[in-house]
Amino acid sequence: MSKIQNIAIIGTGMAGISCAKVLQAAGKTVTLFDKSAGPGGRMSSRLFEQWAADHGAQYFTAKDEPFNCVVNSWLAQGFIEPWLGKIVSIHKDKIEQVENSGQRFVGVPNMNSLAKYLVEDLTVKYSHTINKIERDGNHWKLCSKEHGPTQDSFDLLVIAIPAKQASVLIPSKLTSLQKICTSAQMLPCWTLIAYQDSKIDLPFDGAFIDESPFSWIARNNSKPARSSYESWTAQANSEWSKEYMECSNYEVEPLLVSAFEKITGQPCKLYQSHLWRYARVEHPQEQSFILDQKHGLGICGDWLLHSTVEGAWTSGYLLAEQIQNLGTLPPTY
Repeated sequence: MSKIQNIAIIGTGMAGISCAKVLQAAGKTVTLFDKSAGPGGRMSSRLFEQWAADHGAQYFTAKDEPFNCVVNSWLAQGFIEPWLGKIVSIHKDKIEQVENSGQRFVGVPNMNSLAKYLVEDLTVKYSHTINKIERDGNHWKLCSKEHGPTQDSFDLLVIAIPAKQASVLIPSKLTSLQKICTSAQMLPCWTLIAYQDSKIDLPFDGAFIDESPFSWIARNNSKPARSSYESWTAQANSEWSKEYMECSNYEVEPLLVSAFEKITGQPCKLYQSHLWRYARVEHPQEQSFILDQKHGLGICGDWLLHSTVEGAWTSGYLLAEQIQNLGTLPPTY
């Protein structure tokens, strides 16, 4: 039997971070790899000279234990704060208050600040786009596009990235894992990030919208600890985003800006756009995580459970608990 001690995790979104925190607390040696220059995945923010905007996950809620416990811990440590902005729904130009079924939280001073706090005590290798994984006996070896083969080998590997990207990495002989990843249909989201030189006079700070290219718009500076400069995030609905998914930013931006100005009645001063190709899963899978004990390979992510921060955290947490329960892996012949 092979003891599980040295573990690699691909991806530093909330699922990968959650999994890593639990495993490290249990005494495992954990190394995270990420293609980006920083952590957070879709808990992302754009920083400019005088203003900033959350352009991925806008906020999160805590519905179930143990996520509610960890959220209270983050609150106590000052990693997050409640967002008390006024949230409405807009349907045929009719604005209605949205009932607050649960407290909304945001990272401070930006959404990705939470991820940065959480990885402070973890070993993370950024700018490592893992493009090949290989099982060598009882260990995994990784190779990145930027740095080639990693020096270390790992007893167990966790893949915590979107399903499409995971399917490309997983060896073709692991057909059952390939099937799960390829069956997950991920929906895109075009996002507009807009800066205004004066306040937009609208009676809300966030809105769910019908009958528009956008499904959500939010006043970023209404969130706690943000810059006072007026900045907005507008996220297109899945159908619209899918129609324009293969277009360039320059082709899509005039359409996004026009739709935004129609809602706000004010021209955009400055703006940028971003396409999230794998924003959310169309139909969640039947399991919270995947663990192939024979090959020492785990998979977690919000696309398995539900496409929220809580879904991502829970998937990683439950996978880590299952890995702890294993203790050892059967030998590979």
